[in-house]
Amino acid sequence: MVGSPKPYTNQTPTVAIYLFLLHIFFNNPKENIGILRKLYLNFDLSMSKISELTEGKWPKTSIIEALQAHGIKKSDTPIPSKPKYGYKVENGELVLCEKEQKIIKLILELHDQDNSLRNIARILNEKKIKGKYGGLWDKSVISTIIKRETKQEE
Repeated sequence: MVGSPKPYTNQTPTVAIYLFLLHIFFNNPKENIGILRKLYLNFDLSMSKISELTEGKWPKTSIIEALQAHGIKKSDTPIPSKPKYGYKVENGELVLCEKEQKIIKLILELHDQDNSLRNIARILNEKKIKGKYGGLWDKSVISTIIKRETKQEE
């Protein structure tokens, strides 16, 4: 159809670049495994969506074969959209957040010094240390972090 937009115009800029490259080098998925890997893992597009965006030039069966041939599969453990305090999502993977890990260490040290949960929250708030999403600290969050960290040490 004349004047109809390409399927990659409604995507994020990075996804649009990869889809644009696919339109140039369409070949088959096995020959474009790097781009396929990015779309499937990093941008979390389904095989059906990739096939649709390639306007059917990459059938879903070809995509499955290419992914299997290269041993590419999505993790069985889904990545949370809101990772727990001390973690962040980077390139589609859950990784430690060094800044938050230092604060967790401080929380554990304060707890080891027999500070109450409420007192730890007060200390963090007085030091103007923000919570994960910029809010104030509360004893329930402190409790959750201490329980999680103590459980991991076992």
